[in-house]
Amino acid sequence: MIDIVFLLIVFFMTVAHLKSEQLVPIDVPIADESVIPQERGVRATVTIDGEGAVFYGGRQVPIEELAATLAQSKREQPSIAVQLRADARVPFREVRRVLDACASGGIPDVIFANYQTDK
Repeated sequence: MIDIVFLLIVFFMTVAHLKSEQLVPIDVPIADESVIPQERGVRATVTIDGEGAVFYGGRQVPIEELAATLAQSKREQPSIAVQLRADARVPFREVRRVLDACASGGIPDVIFANYQTDK
């Protein structure tokens, strides 16, 4: 009986973790010269949707709080980097605000999510 309870606990913990990691759907831009990084490491995902809302993982975060959130993640995981997912319609000024928050949070390593065209 204890084995069954343990398995149920593990199952629900796994499902809860997967649920929290769902990303916001966006139209990812296409880049002809994109390259897949050799070392992926630990990456936090920051998303900017088509309306300019910022999400850390799957949770919406005000842009004013993003630097503090990233700094906290940096303290917990010193080798963390950021994967920035921005909708193709987002103006660069919104992307720049997120890049500034990454720098203020102490995370200078940022990669951009995009689709690679067939060459």
